[in-house]
Amino acid sequence: MTHREEKTFTISLHLSAEFDDDYAGDDDGFAWHERFQQTIRPALVAAVHDALRRDPRFRAVAAPRGRDPESAVDFDLSYAAKPG
Repeated sequence: MTHREEKTFTISLHLSAEFDDDYAGDDDGFAWHERFQQTIRPALVAAVHDALRRDPRFRAVAAPRGRDPESAVDFDLSYAAKPG
């Protein structure tokens, strides 16, 4: 039987926006969040991918866990104890 060890590492971003007193609510369709989704999120995901590929003994695979893909990115990261 193979020995297996597991750990979890979490990066969480809690997004918010502040507006002037005359703001009329989310009439703009959460434009600030759409801006995050279109500009910041892809750069963050790319940076995570780049970091995960730096060590060839680690292998990263996107692994959605049933959460909304607009609000979560999950990876399974495995380590090869022997280079191969």
